[in-house]
Amino acid sequence: NAQKVCADSIYNKDLLMQAKSVDYPEDQTYDLYYCKYNGWLSKELKALQHDFEGMTARAEQECSTRHYESITANQMTAVYEPGMARGQPTEDEARFIGDWTCAMGSAACDMAYCAYSFCELPDGTIGRYGDCEGWDPVMGMPA
Repeated sequence: NAQKVCADSIYNKDLLMQAKSVDYPEDQTYDLYYCKYNGWLSKELKALQHDFEGMTARAEQECSTRHYESITANQMTAVYEPGMARGQPTEDEARFIGDWTCAMGSAACDMAYCAYSFCELPDGTIGRYGDCEGWDPVMGMPA
């Protein structure tokens, strides 16, 4: 059931269902870089994390700039697994996985997940949850 939580989020018009169902482990870093390399840690997206229509429209705009026609599950896995084995994707791998979310129908769930869960810290590193000033488990990251 890959990304079933995203389908449920879209059906319920609550993109934070996915973000709030994940407790990203401290010893993993893949998603931090996936989000950063796709540009999904921006203040703009943080401001949209509670706005289903706004985030959905922004995801449609995002996907319209991507270059994909179709991506199979095997193609996605071939790109995803090496990055997971290293602990983080390259920028090209992260962008390809972002393209895959578009090919599945929408990047909105991952965009909201990234905006809710992670932030760029003043020293240039990526923080998660309580590492980020003002993060709240209900409200997510402040814009």
